[in-house]
Amino acid sequence: MDEKVLVTGCNGFVALHVLDILLSEKFHVIGTVRTPEKANRVKESFKKLYPYANLEVEIVADITKKDAFDKIFQKYSDIQHVIHTAANVTFGNGGDRKETYLIPATEGTKNILESTYSLGKNVKKFVMTSSLASIMDRKHFGDPNFVHTESTWNPITWEEAENDDGNAYCASKKLSERLAWDFVKKHEKDIKFSLTTVCPPMIMGPQVFEWSLANETLNTSAEKVNSALKTTPDSKGPFDSSNGLSCDVRDVALLHMLPLRNEALAGQRLFPLNGTSLKQHNYEDARYTLQRILEILNKQFPEVRGKISAGADKSTLKTPDDLLYYNNDLTTKLTGVEFKPFEVTVHDAAKQILDYRAAHK
Repeated sequence: MDEKVLVTGCNGFVALHVLDILLSEKFHVIGTVRTPEKANRVKESFKKLYPYANLEVEIVADITKKDAFDKIFQKYSDIQHVIHTAANVTFGNGGDRKETYLIPATEGTKNILESTYSLGKNVKKFVMTSSLASIMDRKHFGDPNFVHTESTWNPITWEEAENDDGNAYCASKKLSERLAWDFVKKHEKDIKFSLTTVCPPMIMGPQVFEWSLANETLNTSAEKVNSALKTTPDSKGPFDSSNGLSCDVRDVALLHMLPLRNEALAGQRLFPLNGTSLKQHNYEDARYTLQRILEILNKQFPEVRGKISAGADKSTLKTPDDLLYYNNDLTTKLTGVEFKPFEVTVHDAAKQILDYRAAHK
C-alpha cells in the first residue's frame, strides 16, 4: 500500500527526524521546503540512507501566502496524512513582532488546514508541531500547586505579548495551535481528519545529517550543548540561570508518527519530556541547566575535561523560585513511550559534535 504523508518544512531539525522515521517505516513522503537548494539536499541525503524510499520534495516558498499548499494536494490527490512542522519564525530578528512571529505562525497553520480541508479528500490524520509555549502559564511559575499538563493552556493574549520577543514568540505558538483546534471544531460536522498536536519544550539531541553541524552556531536548541562545549575552564557562568524543560528530538519525531498508527492519539495534545515514562516519575529529569549539561560532558567525555568549564560548586547553587511544575502522565499512558533520559540526549548530541570536529579540523 502506498501510504502518502505530507510533511511541511521538511528540512527542519525535528522534521528531518520525522522523515527518517517515516521513510524507515516505508511511508511515501512528500515534503515541502522553501528553495530548490534545500529540496535537493534533503532528497540526496535521504537517498543515501534509504535508496529505495519514496520521497518527493516540493517547493512552497511562502507558507503565509493564501493557497500556498493547494498545488501540493492537486498534484498528490491521495495524500492520507499531513504532518505540519513548518514555522516561518526567526527568533529576535529585530523586525516588527507581528510580522516576525504572529503572521507566519497563524497564517501558515491556517493555509495548510484550509488546503487539507478543501482539497485533501483522503486525509485521515493531521499532526502539528506546537510547543510548551502554548501550555505554560508564566503566572504560575514557582507554584507547586499548579501542575502543567496536556490540558493546560497559556492564557497570554497577543496584546499582552507584542512588546517583548519572548512573549511574542510564546503567544504566536499558542495562537497558532488554538487556531488549529478552533478550525477542527468549526468544521466538526464534515471534517474527515483528526487533529493531534505535539507540544515539546526545548528540543535537544543529535542531528540526522552531519551537514547540519557545518555552521559554527547550530539551531537554537542544539546550540545549548554546543555552547557548553565552547566554554573554557575560567567561564564564570551563570550555570543555573535557566531551568527550562527539555526533550529529545528523536522522541518528538516519534510522537509525530504515532498518531498515524494509533487512533487513541486523535484529538490529543502530546507533551514529550526527557526521562518520563509510566515507570519513571522523577519529574526533575526534564529540567535543563548549563550546570547539568557541563556535569554530563565532564563525566562522559574525558577528552574535554580541563578544556571546558567544570561548572559551579554545587554548594553555591540554589533552587530557583520560578520552576515550572509539570506532569505528562497522559502522554506516556497513551503512547507507551519511555522518553530518553537527559543524560542520553546530551551524550548523543555532544558525541556527534565532537566526532564531527575531529573529522573536520
